[in-house]
Amino acid sequence: MKVLKFGGTSVGSAVSIKQVKKIVESYSEPVVVVVSALGGITDKLIETGRQAEKGETIYTASFDSICNRHRDIVRETVPKESRAEVTRKL
Repeated sequence: MKVLKFGGTSVGSAVSIKQVKKIVESYSEPVVVVVSALGGITDKLIETGRQAEKGETIYTASFDSICNRHRDIVRETVPKESRAEVTRKL
């Protein structure tokens, strides 16, 4: 069994996520896939948390941008027939 870890730029866009999918599918043996935050999201989460901690109401816009980025990735990578369910869970 292989453990494959992807993060940062390797999951930073729909194109790169599709490439990760190809890599995972190329293995004939069982794999465990570990995925960290989309590229740039960890820094954005830290920034958003700091804004909220300081009482800066702009944190809501920052949080919305994080949510929107994830929704965009779902729209670009998840097959149409599964998209509504994945979006609900997101």
